[in-house]
Amino acid sequence: MTRPGSLSPNGLDAAPPNGVPMLEVHNLVKHFPIRSGVFIKRVIGHVKAVDGISLTINRGETVALVGESGCGKSTTARAILRLVEPTSGQVNLDGVNITRLGKEGLRRARREMQIIFQDPYASLNPRMTIRQILSEKYQLLGSQVTKSTISDLLDTVGLAEEYADRYPHEFSGGQRQRIGIARAIALNPKFVVLDEPVSALDVSIQAQIVNLLEDLQDQLGLTYLFIAHDLSVVRHISDRVAVMYLGGIVEIADRDDLFDRPYHPYTQALISAVPIPDPRVERIRETIVLRGDVPNPANPPSGCRFRTRCWKFEQLTESERRVCIEQPPPLNLVPGARTHRAACHYAAVREVVRA
Repeated sequence: MTRPGSLSPNGLDAAPPNGVPMLEVHNLVKHFPIRSGVFIKRVIGHVKAVDGISLTINRGETVALVGESGCGKSTTARAILRLVEPTSGQVNLDGVNITRLGKEGLRRARREMQIIFQDPYASLNPRMTIRQILSEKYQLLGSQVTKSTISDLLDTVGLAEEYADRYPHEFSGGQRQRIGIARAIALNPKFVVLDEPVSALDVSIQAQIVNLLEDLQDQLGLTYLFIAHDLSVVRHISDRVAVMYLGGIVEIADRDDLFDRPYHPYTQALISAVPIPDPRVERIRETIVLRGDVPNPANPPSGCRFRTRCWKFEQLTESERRVCIEQPPPLNLVPGARTHRAACHYAAVREVVRA
């Protein structure tokens, strides 16, 4: 039986393979060229924004992607959706390699994958009414807009039908983000990227938007890639968490496992900075402060890219340091773990810092 909206490699409807994850990313790379010269622009280097990421997201799952600003989270999301073209690698959506789709096949794939942007003030066209903004997607992708389509969409995200003929500047930030969510779910996608959807909102509004996203996931069977800085929000909404540093994933695990037993020193530093609503615990625990800045992604350190800021590096012997300097650590299973992976040569033998 054909499942509406599923894609075959030629862009036609097809039944999805059994047991295939919703999203599979294999060795995804996105390098931006650095050009120099006045008349003839020569490429003199590359910014390695995303440098060999592999990731799997199962159906109905929420995987969070966390890390410092500039580590490549948003570029990863845009490369997955082909909003920017990957330098290399493969992205399979529902069993279909979308990196090989032509213009028409990619256009059809847009029905299946959508994005909710960070800034609700910049992501909506100020010259269009909400009705026009929501209708545009149907028109571009060749779907019919019935009389009740827009009112049903607005009702789904908790907005009244009377708002349809207003302009974006007439809404608050939380209301604009609800409109952005309505636009993303308009064509019943399977996979949605949430690119820091609550970071620009007040704390009270953040909770409402997060609850709305969870309700929509249950109602529509959505699969999420959730990009965020706020680890407390990540712990609430995610099933698994992937930690990025300088263009690569350094640790990935189930949510509770990662927060309770972080193995990579970078993850330990991130979690140690999360406030705990217990003054007694907060008073005695130690916060790990990382020294220096994130290295230049155009010229990353050899071996382990985190070693220049690693608070454990100074505790290693000279031979151990040489390993960190010369050998990039693979993202391997932690001994004794079923799904917990960390890219650190000494993650399994060093003391774990618990928040």
